Amino acid sequence: MHRRLLVVSSALMCALAVFVAWVLCDLHDRSLPQELHPFAVVTVTLPDGMDDADALRQLAEQNKKLGLGLVRIVPDMEHGTDAQVFVPLPGTTLQSVKPGMLIRRFGSLPDGKVAGSDRLNSASAGGQYLVCGRWGDPARTGLGTWAAGAGVRLEYGDDDLAGDLRMLLGQSSFRAALGATVALIAVLVLFWLSFKARSRALRVLAGVPAWKIQYDDAVGLMLPMLMVAVIVDAATALGVLVSRGGVFVPYLLRVMLLLEATAFACLLAFTLVLSAVCWPSVRMIADRQPMPRGLLRASVLVKAVVFVAVLAVLAPSMLSFREASDATREQSVWQRLRDQVSVSVTFGPDRTDMDAKAAVLIHAMERQGKAALSYTFTDGQENQTTTDTPVAGLVTRSWLDLIGIDLDLDATDGITPVNVDRLDDPARQIIDQFVTWAKDDAQARRLRNESKYYVADGVTVPLLKGGSDEMLFSRHAAIIVVPDLNGFSDSGFLTPALSSRNIVLTGLDDTRRQAAQAGLGAAISVRYIAETQILRAQFSAYFAWMQAAAIILLLAALAMVALVGADVRATLRAGHDYPLLLAGYAPGRLATPTILAETLFALATAGVVSIILVTQQSDGVSITLLVAALAALFSAVCHRTATASRFHAINDRTL
Repeated sequence: MHRRLLVVSSALMCALAVFVAWVLCDLHDRSLPQELHPFAVVTVTLPDGMDDADALRQLAEQNKKLGLGLVRIVPDMEHGTDAQVFVPLPGTTLQSVKPGMLIRRFGSLPDGKVAGSDRLNSASAGGQYLVCGRWGDPARTGLGTWAAGAGVRLEYGDDDLAGDLRMLLGQSSFRAALGATVALIAVLVLFWLSFKARSRALRVLAGVPAWKIQYDDAVGLMLPMLMVAVIVDAATALGVLVSRGGVFVPYLLRVMLLLEATAFACLLAFTLVLSAVCWPSVRMIADRQPMPRGLLRASVLVKAVVFVAVLAVLAPSMLSFREASDATREQSVWQRLRDQVSVSVTFGPDRTDMDAKAAVLIHAMERQGKAALSYTFTDGQENQTTTDTPVAGLVTRSWLDLIGIDLDLDATDGITPVNVDRLDDPARQIIDQFVTWAKDDAQARRLRNESKYYVADGVTVPLLKGGSDEMLFSRHAAIIVVPDLNGFSDSGFLTPALSSRNIVLTGLDDTRRQAAQAGLGAAISVRYIAETQILRAQFSAYFAWMQAAAIILLLAALAMVALVGADVRATLRAGHDYPLLLAGYAPGRLATPTILAETLFALATAGVVSIILVTQQSDGVSITLLVAALAALFSAVCHRTATASRFHAINDRTL
């Protein structure tokens, strides 16, 4: 029975290793598609004011000069899928990268495809590039020299396992899962040593050398786990080979073997340490005690550490789940905006002419229902904007249609129409700016009189931050819905809002056609606004899953150590409790001192954690207190049950 439980626990740990390896392999393939055999991924961040077309031209020159074999990663905006599109830059001549090829993906992403270099005309120059050609020191130095001269910031991600593990270690969810695994390993060792306590004492009494006992205990514990690991690894590799392809098997096996080797190393270390602490003494053997008291001290220590760990990760886990939910909502918004483009205007000597032409483009697209404004002002500092930061947004009805919000239907669901007098000061200051932004005083009065005003409290209305295409999801927003864009001045509002990507247009081809008719031509750069945000949002779900796995493992470890600790305590006190139980004492009464001490410890720990959460103004106090109370109750039930079961074991002569 004990060996079967050990095999089941080993299977769970190996399943966790497979899950983490699967996650890492998926994340690795998302940034470094294995079928393309890239050497590295380079993230390019352009300085403010640098034109996308000029940056792409310079990158193409460096690509040809250094033989980098650069391939740009962009989302599949045209077909509305989650697939990635790989666009070779001019100068990339690789046999494995040809337009029209399908690229198999490891995880949930659809198969990608290779597109022609004309796809770059609608893409931002900033983003991720795969290096599929040369990537030695000369190439890396040459690219870095160009970036330093152009003011471009580069971030490198090499195709190595160490870099992927560093990326994972930077995530709190992975660290929590790692800590939960270590806790589960410690509990397994305690379980095994409690099972082997009697045979260890007999072998010590028989004069077996200590190293032999230690060796046999370690082998007996690790051999079933090793057999399970081999079976799980072989099944996983075969499944990936059949379902995904052989190109993904080497990396997946490397990750699984590394994780399992780390788990076995921790298991061996815990076995040696706890075995030495719980070594059978001569007095224990003489007193005919079934197991050493050091095992009880070890179980109490492990139980306390695991309990504190559970309470410590609960509140951050709730925050991670909320952030994952926010990221999912943000991704759904960006998916709705995948066909929206932004226009960057390059001004010539005659700025007035360019302002007028940009306004012609905006008005032409608005007449077709393909122009939307979203410009949001925040009270917080630029790097401190959160979901609780109050904001004031200036939008058109077309923007609300894009993000799927009907204010008439949602007016009773946290979004309330108000008069201008009920708006806060920042919103009224925006309305006062109509005089500056409008074409004339008459248009300013029209904008003020025909605009609709709403207050959102407790619900989120996605809005673009003023001066950028960053999406804000504030729960406290004043929303000013202007009737149209006709009343705004060309140079005073429309062109700056267009260049800052706060006016978005629908359809790449339509925008280019209208821009050509407006006489803008090569003076503008058109790109999709959602490509970078969609790629970033796709990475968020796995880390929430890891956080959930960490909580589950910690709760499982806490339950197991509660059972093992209660069994060890009841076994050690069986000689004392048996006469009292025969005299009619209830098992719960005999376990009361231990239950009371553990309950006080649980309440004190929960109180300290709650005080820390309140000091940090974090949520999670209620769930922390609830879990602490449930853990104390479960431990009490374990002690009562273990005491009663020892009584029956003595009666049945099975102790």
